[in-house]
Amino acid sequence: MSKILLLTAFLWSWSVPLVFAQTTDLRHLKEERLRLQKKADFHSDTAYLNVINQIAFLYADSYPDSALQLTQANIADCQLTGHSKGETNALKITGTAYLTKGDYANALAWYRKSYENAEATGDKSAIPGIRNNIGLVYMNQGNYAASLNEFYGALQAARENGNRFVMASVLNNIAIIHFYQGKFRESERTYHQTLAIAQEMADTIGIILAYNNIAEVNIEQNALPAALQNLNRANTLANRKNNPEMQTIVAHSLGNTYLRMDSLNKAAAYFSTASTLAKQNNYSTSSCKALIGLARVYARQGKWQDALRNGLEALELARNMGHTQLLRDANEIVSSVYEKTGDGMNSLLHYKAFKLYSDSLRNLESQRIAIVYDAKLEFSKKEDELNRKNLQQQWLIFSAFAGLVLLGVILWIVNRNRTKLNHTYKELQQQHVVIESERKKAEDALIELRSAQAQLIQSEKMASLGELTAGIAHEIQNPLNFVNNFSETSIELLEEMREELDSGDTDEVKAIATDLSANLERINFHGKRADSIVKGMLQHSRASTGQKELTDINALTEEYVRLSYHGLRARDKSFDATIEEHFDPQTGKCLLVAQDMGRVILNLLNNAFYAVHQKQKTDTGNGYVPTVRVSTQKVDGKVVIRIGDNGNGIPESIRNKVFQPFFTTKPTGQGTGLGLSLSYDIITKAFGGTIDLQSREGEGTEFTITLPA
Repeated sequence: MSKILLLTAFLWSWSVPLVFAQTTDLRHLKEERLRLQKKADFHSDTAYLNVINQIAFLYADSYPDSALQLTQANIADCQLTGHSKGETNALKITGTAYLTKGDYANALAWYRKSYENAEATGDKSAIPGIRNNIGLVYMNQGNYAASLNEFYGALQAARENGNRFVMASVLNNIAIIHFYQGKFRESERTYHQTLAIAQEMADTIGIILAYNNIAEVNIEQNALPAALQNLNRANTLANRKNNPEMQTIVAHSLGNTYLRMDSLNKAAAYFSTASTLAKQNNYSTSSCKALIGLARVYARQGKWQDALRNGLEALELARNMGHTQLLRDANEIVSSVYEKTGDGMNSLLHYKAFKLYSDSLRNLESQRIAIVYDAKLEFSKKEDELNRKNLQQQWLIFSAFAGLVLLGVILWIVNRNRTKLNHTYKELQQQHVVIESERKKAEDALIELRSAQAQLIQSEKMASLGELTAGIAHEIQNPLNFVNNFSETSIELLEEMREELDSGDTDEVKAIATDLSANLERINFHGKRADSIVKGMLQHSRASTGQKELTDINALTEEYVRLSYHGLRARDKSFDATIEEHFDPQTGKCLLVAQDMGRVILNLLNNAFYAVHQKQKTDTGNGYVPTVRVSTQKVDGKVVIRIGDNGNGIPESIRNKVFQPFFTTKPTGQGTGLGLSLSYDIITKAFGGTIDLQSREGEGTEFTITLPA
């Protein structure tokens, strides 16, 4: 309660616009309004517009909805009249009413409108106060970094304008931020700066508030005697000034202090004083708080009827104002009193209301706390940096001292062990002979091991070379055989053509020419087949020259799914398959060569579509649906791509061969056996990833690619 009181009290001080009249008596203002309304053109009378602003300002703290009704009409009248200062003030008061309601978004929006209007009309005197108000919105939200930015801007503008009143107000708000952050020394120091400015201006109200706020810091530091000393100073000044508003604020603070000290009779007396003054002067918020304070004192004294009476009266006031926090506090004390008096039903009813308002405030507090952690970091960055440097220096000094101590310990140990070393020197000489002998044996064993390792490596190379040579011979021999056979046949056909030409049989010549053309087409086809095999071999042995770049894996995979599927459809219109795609939005991008990665995906997809197409040809009439599954996922900081099918699967006996160059299960002429081998090299060697295979005969196959993200 003390922090809320502190902030509310200050709002009454700094929010009064400079153009207002000296009197703040609501009754006199209403009389003045009635007098001015007798004029025919009172809506365009700037004096009338200023009075409406004054009344709205006094309503903004206790009856914000009534204040909003007044300002909305007054803004329009000020605009029609061209009263720019009045419009700026009305916009600012609207923001203050929303701030009282806890509607920070609207409060900020209306304060910004007021700021923009002041800038547009050149009203520089209003800008410091408006920025101060914007800072208060951010402070209520817990965004201390943004709040301080506005406060320091307001402070600079106030200095330029020579407005010491706003300077004191801004310093007070900066002190509040220190207070909320638990930096009580900084808070108290800044409050004393506020006090000094108020004393220079002979601003008694500012002096009273400064003493009151310093006392709040004393209370948080548990320095209760100091708090009472400052509050008594404030109380003396308030009584001398005969200002009921300040008397109410200080009396309430004294009541809270004595309640904390468990001095219940004094606490009750001060709360009663605050309540009486607030009722006499129509300070609704202060009256409600004082009644809640009285209810708490009476409850602690066991005076349940008095506690209930004051609690219910406070609850009624809070309902009239629509003040969420006061509704929470009033329902809490009323529920507690009903429970103590045995009225369980009413206790439960008010406890539910307490929880409702408490949860509403807690949501705002949770948002505020979430912002505070970030704001604290930015606000204390320089301080943390200085502390870090100091800590580094302390560690350096400590390390140097520890090093000296350690050096002394080492010297002592060395000196102590020197005698022992002398005694064991002869034993070490004998052991040295043994070690030399063992070292010679180890070196001989190492030479033999390296020789055996070289032989194993050579054997592995020869075995790999044998497999590669056999694959090359097998793949190239087939198209060469076709080329040779059709070439020989073509030579024979040319001889026959000469004979028929000599005999003049043109029909036979045309038939032979047709056969010869068909032979040449076959030779051309198998020649290109051999050429593609050679290019594949060269591609397999050549490192990629592509430049690595950040590539969207989801987009790349989806593109090649379409490319592969439509490519197969173009060759065989009867082919159709279901494609199941699951792309994780969190997959992100990988640093790789997009062309090479696309080649890998295309190879795997072509194999998957081929597998389901082959099964579809043989598994007719059983309701088989060819399906290819493609998915991406980010797991433990790595990107995983899975490409699977529901084809016939790969027999277990040949699974360990699928990544070998020129190994293929496809019929001659339909595959070179280089696709999976190239894919394996690209993924493992070029991208530093892995590619794995899982398969079940008759059920399908799935390839899993894992890449570093």
